[in-house]
Amino acid sequence: MEKYKEDQLAMCGRVADYLAGHTAELAASEVAAQQAADVQTLYAQVAQARSGTARRTEDLTAAAQAAQQTLYDLLPALLGPLGRVAVRLGDADLQAAVTLGGKQLRKLRPVPFASVVGAIMASAARPDVAPELAKQGLTAKALQPLTDALATFRTAQPAVRKTINERAVSGAALEDLLADLMDELRTLDEDMKAFKLLNRPLFDGYTQARKIIESGGGGGKQKPAAG
Repeated sequence: MEKYKEDQLAMCGRVADYLAGHTAELAASEVAAQQAADVQTLYAQVAQARSGTARRTEDLTAAAQAAQQTLYDLLPALLGPLGRVAVRLGDADLQAAVTLGGKQLRKLRPVPFASVVGAIMASAARPDVAPELAKQGLTAKALQPLTDALATFRTAQPAVRKTINERAVSGAALEDLLADLMDELRTLDEDMKAFKLLNRPLFDGYTQARKIIESGGGGGKQKPAAG
């Protein structure tokens, strides 16, 4: 969402918290109390819509990063022996494929990284290479952690992009929900004016919570409750 809408949403959260903490006092106006409850319910829906896909993206990103780190850690254990096999077989192409250093691997973007590691693992599984690796103790079972990490990385990495795309799509729906919430809040603004007579401290506290604090550098700046 755009920054000013983020600021609106943050303000709505403060208002919802304020209303939740003053339920008994709001009961002095049946209409205001009902509208306040509606605002809190709608805010909860908006907050849930916002956080759900964000959590999924964070979880998937963590899975991809953990798998990638495992590959960084374990690949040298395969590359060294593969180099020895390449020498024994006189395979120049294999020798070239396994000369990547750790720094070079870490510079690769996710998709090329997965391709390079996949090619290395495919080389290790070649019928002429696998028996040679087995002589060094690197059987398919021994290499399973690498195989599993690569599979996890390949699964999680596209899933992260898919979830980010879903967030972009759901962003429109989220903004629609926020627009509805702001409409309900403006209605509550009118209902709360009665508390100038009924409970002035409650009204003043609501007005303060209703101010939009602009985010960004240099500290937050408050705007009147016009949004």
